[in-house]
Amino acid sequence: MARTAVPEQSHSFVRSNSERGARKHDPAAPAVSRPERPFEAATHELLGLIEQAVARIEQGAGAEAALRDISATLLGLKAMIVHDPGIKMAADDLYESAAALVAARSVGPAGVDVRRWRLLKEADARLRIRLASAQPSEKARLLGLN
Repeated sequence: MARTAVPEQSHSFVRSNSERGARKHDPAAPAVSRPERPFEAATHELLGLIEQAVARIEQGAGAEAALRDISATLLGLKAMIVHDPGIKMAADDLYESAAALVAARSVGPAGVDVRRWRLLKEADARLRIRLASAQPSEKARLLGLN
């Protein structure tokens, strides 16, 4: 019996699978492409939100809501930076001094408590100084902050 020539089989299926594997999604890369923006701009934006909340406390309108905003913003800020005890302490001081102001206003007359305002301003300044040397956390890098 005569043998017939069998055409060479293409391995395109195998080739396409290997090519697909070569273009496999990097697990360290973010799932959704986000534009990169500077880390300093993001921290500056969060500090601006805190500044607005402090101004609302100073005006006396919506002080408790402003305190919740400060808390949420500080939590976001802490998640965005590499763990730094100095920043954590400065953030905690800022929140505690703001909470003391809100509590004092709800209990007593609407008089100005200079000491508590000074403590709040000093805590804010300490946080800003500490954040100048902060580094973005892995979570912040995944969100496109560099």
